[in-house]
Amino acid sequence: MNYSRRHFLSGLCIASMSAPLAATNRGYLATTSSSNQALPDTERSLHERCMQLAVEQAMKNPTHPFGAVIVEHPSGKVLAQAVNNTVNNPMFHGEVACINDYVAKHGNQGWNQTTLYTTAEPCPMCMSAIILARIPRVIWGSSIQTVLASGIAQSTLSAREVAAAASSLYRPELLLDSVLAHRTDQLFANRLAKQPPGKST
Repeated sequence: MNYSRRHFLSGLCIASMSAPLAATNRGYLATTSSSNQALPDTERSLHERCMQLAVEQAMKNPTHPFGAVIVEHPSGKVLAQAVNNTVNNPMFHGEVACINDYVAKHGNQGWNQTTLYTTAEPCPMCMSAIILARIPRVIWGSSIQTVLASGIAQSTLSAREVAAAASSLYRPELLLDSVLAHRTDQLFANRLAKQPPGKST
């Protein structure tokens, strides 16, 4: 895939997430343990285009490469983007910073029409924020185990476990892992370890 057309991706990372894709996504409601490997090529390609934008955000923080973007569903228009900024605020993980960017630009509304892409599986704090915002589609690259292997302290509670514990208020349409994982895993494997050991992100 050619990712050089960044201007195109930034404006519209999903060219056509209309009726067929929406119908496919409804199938994840009952089983949210979806894997990128099980997707049709066309759908996987669409998700990879958006994940590439999250990767570009992550590259702005080589120590903690947690990047995130929120796009409009089904148009794919990019609505918000951010990178981990815990150096300034311990709560500013990539996903939380991205949610803040969305609110600053669009207000606390319209969440049901959004999809969040993030370079790593959301931690319990970030997944809780996603649940409270009712973002129905969450897609990530690297697993919690990959983040831990990179030397970043992280809770081992999975995003799906957090979502399941909140089933009375949150029924996600799509929780999808391993999208562009070969790129996101590389970010964590090659990160600059400047923070003291054990410092969480």
